[in-house]
Amino acid sequence: MRITDITEQKKITGRLNLFIDGAYYCSIAARLIEERRVYIGMEVSSDELDRIIFESDRQKAFDYACAYVGKHPSTVKAVKEKLYGKGYGRAVVEYAVDKLKDYGFLDDAEFASDYFQAKKDSCGTRKIAAKLREKGVSEEDIAVIYEQVDQEEMLDAALRATKRHMGTKIPDEKYLARLHRFLASRGYDHDIISKCLSFAKGKYDEDID
Repeated sequence: MRITDITEQKKITGRLNLFIDGAYYCSIAARLIEERRVYIGMEVSSDELDRIIFESDRQKAFDYACAYVGKHPSTVKAVKEKLYGKGYGRAVVEYAVDKLKDYGFLDDAEFASDYFQAKKDSCGTRKIAAKLREKGVSEEDIAVIYEQVDQEEMLDAALRATKRHMGTKIPDEKYLARLHRFLASRGYDHDIISKCLSFAKGKYDEDID
């Protein structure tokens, strides 16, 4: 592998573009180019180049990740995707994520618990669990969330949603089917949906007595 060009980055001060065998390879800190005496025409092995890139990017990636999780509570998956999207390699991404974990800035179990507390008044456990899976939370951490569920609180939230959805509608079979779909889309389980449908029918019966 031969370094065929080194150019300045227009948008980021202190970063240079590195070209290997005529093709863009990566960006790298300018100070490191000088410190490691990297020059055009230099022959370099892939292992040596990976070490240079790792040294160049690890602190920058960690600083970026710290700022990101400070503004956006995140999962390991989300942070990795963000860093990969910034062009960092696997070794740099794993370094940044591991360091965040060591400092307690990144914890999927804590994220899952906070997410559940924030969403439990508007969503059922099925929807919450599905969203957490999308965010990369493990089944083990999701199982812990289920232990936090207070079924009475979840039923109360579902009943409030049912009342808002009902309004003055007459709960005939067509409407009850629509209400069932609505509650299912919110992620409520079968038992809670059944109780809400019974409430809707009972509420109508009370009104016409």
